[in-house]
Amino acid sequence: MQKSILLCCLLSSFFQVVAQPMQSTLLYKLYKTQAPVNQIFAPNLNNLFSVSKNYTDNKQYLIKTSKQLFLGIDGTGQLYEIFEASPGVLDAQRVDSTVYAGNNFCAATFSIDTAVFSFGGYGFWKTNGTLKQYNFYSREWDVVPLLEERPSIFCQKPSGVNWKGDLNEVKKLEDMNTTFAPSFYWVDNEKKLFYAGVQHLINQTISDSVQTFKAQYNASLSVLDLSTKQWKVLGDILNYGWHYTVQLPWGLLVVESPESIYYTDFDHNRLLYCKEDKIPQYRKFFRNRIPDLFFYADGYIYFGEVAINSIDSIPVSKEDFEERNALLYTATKKVSKISLLYDNYRIPFFFVLFASVVVLIVAFRRKSQNRANKSAFVSPTVLPTQLPLVDRIGILNEMERQLILYLVEQSLQGKRVTVEAVNKLSGVAFKNEPIRRRTRSELINAINDKWLIISGNRERFVLSEKSDFDGRTREYFINEKLLASSLLRQIIQLIK
Repeated sequence: MQKSILLCCLLSSFFQVVAQPMQSTLLYKLYKTQAPVNQIFAPNLNNLFSVSKNYTDNKQYLIKTSKQLFLGIDGTGQLYEIFEASPGVLDAQRVDSTVYAGNNFCAATFSIDTAVFSFGGYGFWKTNGTLKQYNFYSREWDVVPLLEERPSIFCQKPSGVNWKGDLNEVKKLEDMNTTFAPSFYWVDNEKKLFYAGVQHLINQTISDSVQTFKAQYNASLSVLDLSTKQWKVLGDILNYGWHYTVQLPWGLLVVESPESIYYTDFDHNRLLYCKEDKIPQYRKFFRNRIPDLFFYADGYIYFGEVAINSIDSIPVSKEDFEERNALLYTATKKVSKISLLYDNYRIPFFFVLFASVVVLIVAFRRKSQNRANKSAFVSPTVLPTQLPLVDRIGILNEMERQLILYLVEQSLQGKRVTVEAVNKLSGVAFKNEPIRRRTRSELINAINDKWLIISGNRERFVLSEKSDFDGRTREYFINEKLLASSLLRQIIQLIK
């Protein structure tokens, strides 16, 4: 009897230990690395640490800054810091306080020095082009405003490229079918540049079609200057389709096949291929068991399987590669001209747009005052608008756009949106009631004020009524007079 009790205690103790913390030579090597690691490729990493009961099926990712190693839960804002609980033994502790989730599956998460960024991702039936930075003080993700949105997703899977039709037409990317979006991005730490190319675009937010949604693909290579927040289109990528990508300090290493390995030189628009005598070492990627974690650090590519505590490495340097007159991308004259015009007139354009919005607001307030002073004055239903519709929509921020799309979708179905749903969409569901009330009020009022500027229509866009089930709370919906208007349909298409 005593032996049975002792055995049960030992088994219980064992399962508590293996659940968390853990011991891994590969993970410990990553933890001890002093320099930041921009991309930690983990195509099959799940439940590395049992940190979240609500997201046990979500993929986990790792990110290494110059000082800390973090574990993130894909599709959420949850972030855990990995620390050394005892010599050689690692544990994870949650450091964020975010509650909003669902819009950033397959985002590109990277670091520059000690800062942590997240770009793009899929959620709410569409890909987004939002850049977020983790705030170590508020322990939440702050949206970094960009002058242009480029929707992108970066699933850490082989690209799985399959061509339809004649192989002579493989350069027509719109004919491509792939299950996963490739992890094609690279971060230049010194210049603070983010390169992204070959994107799988999804936009299923609002659709009345019964036909199967057709995915869209984009082969253009773009670069985001994190200092100025400006995007620039470089051209169309010439090579796509790979098994693994590893970020090196001087470019993105692409393991295309056991016989084809190259790295991308973004600065000089070229591909440099691995020398023949160096290729055999890369065949380790394709032997027996597939690694579930690999990264570059200190002149080596480290890889292995965390579950069985395996580790291997490949030395890598610029001297292992050679020039073969291969271009990374080709820039068309059309792209160059558009980019040149956009770069030259970007600031004046947004200044004119901002000034026009200010003028419209001031004019509206003055007219409102005059109308109050003149009882016989009859206000028009529609205000004149000068700027193109696409420019006027630019005054809506990402949160306002998402709420508008959700309200329209629900209103078209004859449904009302609850206070709780608005709280969740605005990211304040777990805040105290005064904050939730103020945030809702400011968000709804901002949408209605901007609707006046965008449409020129004085009808209130978002309305609210007391709930039929609980008179103490309200429900939100789109004004029925505006719901079926052609202008609203145009606005929704542009927002999407």
